Amino acid sequence: MAIDLSDIQHLSGKKKLMIVLGVFLLLGYFYWFYFFQPAFEKKSRLGAELETTNGQIAMRQQIMGQIERHKKEITALKMDLATILAKLPEQKEIPRLLTAVSEGGRNAGLEFILFEPMAPVPKEFYAEIPVKIAVAGRYNDIAVFFDSVAHLPRIATITDVEIKKGTEEDAGAGFLRADCSMKIYMFLEEPNEKPDEEKK
Repeated sequence: MAIDLSDIQHLSGKKKLMIVLGVFLLLGYFYWFYFFQPAFEKKSRLGAELETTNGQIAMRQQIMGQIERHKKEITALKMDLATILAKLPEQKEIPRLLTAVSEGGRNAGLEFILFEPMAPVPKEFYAEIPVKIAVAGRYNDIAVFFDSVAHLPRIATITDVEIKKGTEEDAGAGFLRADCSMKIYMFLEEPNEKPDEEKK
């Protein structure tokens, strides 16, 4: 049986109110189900994606900052390495450097009791040349000699210093004897010749 507008007009006010409320509830249900809920879910999904994206951006910015810092550190290390390599003598310079060391001692007024270069000790790209040294002279002269070694244009270090009272055989009464080790750092040149397999 069809219900028309006149039938609704004859209903009591309470029933009319219930019908109106029912219509509003039905419209609200359709609005929630077809419009509000999908929009809310989409907003929540987009919010989560935005948060994830912002986190990724922050992480990448942090990584980029670390990369830039590492690039600067690498550049500084390369500059330091270039400076060190410039101070490392080549093999052909070693005899002249040893002569400069001995002349520095004599110019300081010292007498050499021992000056013995040892076999080079190869490292990664350089070699250490140990030199056993024993000199006799006054304390100030020994200090001047050590200072002259420290100010050589090439890298050389004095280690294991032992200073004691000299004997008559060293350089006369009243003189001191200094025993020490010196290390000269030599740059290892790459071999010019390649293996036969590479030549072929």
